[in-house]
Amino acid sequence: MVETKLQIICRNLDYCQELDSTIKHILVPYDDSQYSNRAFVYAVDLAKKYEANLTVLSIMYSTPLPTHIQHQTTIDDEKKKIMEKSFKRLQDIAKKFGVPIKTQMLMESAIVDNIVSFVSSNKVNLIVMGTRGRGSPNRLMFGSVAMATSQKAPCPVMLVK
Repeated sequence: MVETKLQIICRNLDYCQELDSTIKHILVPYDDSQYSNRAFVYAVDLAKKYEANLTVLSIMYSTPLPTHIQHQTTIDDEKKKIMEKSFKRLQDIAKKFGVPIKTQMLMESAIVDNIVSFVSSNKVNLIVMGTRGRGSPNRLMFGSVAMATSQKAPCPVMLVK
């Protein structure tokens, strides 16, 4: 017999019940900051408890302007190498706990819109993300991304500080 994972679901506070979990696919927008690392740990724990799939998505800010193309390409290549190394570390952690994980990297300028689009097109049920990004010149995500994502996302968003 297959054991189903139960989740408490309330239509309102007067009507709550335990039903099969609706958490099937968890997304972690990831920028290698301490906040996104903490969010990843929570997401791995939730994915294990609810037997959900886990996707780590890194949307690295890339300027849409064609100025200094050669210089921008070099910077983007360096960012990709750093993120690929981080992805390997995250994959090892998820594997250690038996959590299926996928990683994806995008070079875009519209970070929030791409997160929301990914959620909609990949049937994500929960976003777990840090409250702040990297900040400063090395930033890969903005601190305001969490707020905007929580307002625009079609699914629940768990913010981790």
